[in-house]
Amino acid sequence: MPMAKKRRKFVQCPNCGYTFEEVNNYCPNCGQENHDLNVPVKHLVEEFFESTLHYDTKFWRTLRYLITRPGYLTEKFNLGQRASYVPPFRLYVFVSIFFFTAIALFASDGLVISDVDSAKAQLEATNPEAAGRVMQADSVVRPWVGLTLKDSADVIINQEVDNKFRSFVKNQEQSRQKLLKNISFMMFVLMPFFGLILYLFFRSQGRNYVEHLMFSVHFHTFVFLLIMFAILLEVVFSSLDANGWVFLISMVYLFFALRHVYKESYLRTAVKLIPIGLTYLVSLIILFVATVGVSVLFS
Repeated sequence: MPMAKKRRKFVQCPNCGYTFEEVNNYCPNCGQENHDLNVPVKHLVEEFFESTLHYDTKFWRTLRYLITRPGYLTEKFNLGQRASYVPPFRLYVFVSIFFFTAIALFASDGLVISDVDSAKAQLEATNPEAAGRVMQADSVVRPWVGLTLKDSADVIINQEVDNKFRSFVKNQEQSRQKLLKNISFMMFVLMPFFGLILYLFFRSQGRNYVEHLMFSVHFHTFVFLLIMFAILLEVVFSSLDANGWVFLISMVYLFFALRHVYKESYLRTAVKLIPIGLTYLVSLIILFVATVGVSVLFS
C-alpha cells in the first residue's frame, strides 16, 4: 500500500484565503496544496528520505518481479493491483534511458567504417548479388545488442551509393546519434504494434487492448534489461558474443509470460509462440529497415 503523505495543514489557504476543512488536501478555490513547507530544513530532509526510500522499495520490488516472474506484473496490472508497483510506462522510460545510454557508451565500436567505397566493396566481395537487396536475416538481430553503420549500409547500399548515404557515413557521430534516436522511437512504435499482435492471437479471450499493451511494455522492458546485461558481459569478456543467448532467453521469457497471463496450456502456448515470434520478428525487420532509411534520407 502507498504511504500516506504527512501533511502540515493550514487553517486558511495562504494563496487565496479560503478557510479549509479537515478533509481538504488542496484548496477547492485555487488548487494550491494544503501543506506547509515553511519548516526547519531537518523536517524537509526527513520527508525527502522517507518518500525516496519508499519509492526505492517499490522500484526494486517491481524490478525483481519483472526479471524473475514473467507475466506477473502484467497480471497484477490487469487485476487492478497497481499501487505496490512502478507503473509500466514509467518503468519502461526509466529502463530505456539506461538502455540507450549503454548502447551509446559501450556498443559503439562498430559504428565506424572508413568510407563508403570500402563498405560497398566488402559487401560485394562477400556476395555480389547482395548489393541490390536489403539486409540479410543474420544481421537483423544486431539492433538488439549493438548497432553498426555497417549493418545500416547493408540496408541502403545498391549498385550506386547516393550522396545522402555518403553524407550519413561521413558524419559518423552525428549519424550514430540520429540512428539511436530514431531506433528509440521505433521501439516505442513497436510496443503498441506487438500489443496488437497479442490482441489478434488472443482475441477469443475478450480482453481489452490495454491488457495486451501492458504485456508488451513489460516484455520490452525486460528485453532492454537483458540486452544491457549482455552488453556489460561483452565489455568485460571481449571475446563473448551474447546475441544468441539474448534471443533464446527472450523467447523463453516470452513463453512463460504468455503462459502466466493468458492461462492457456503449455502446448497451446508453445504453438502460438511460433507465429507470434515470427510476426514480431518480421515487424522488427521492416521497422528497422524503414528507420535506417529515414535516418539516411533526412541526414
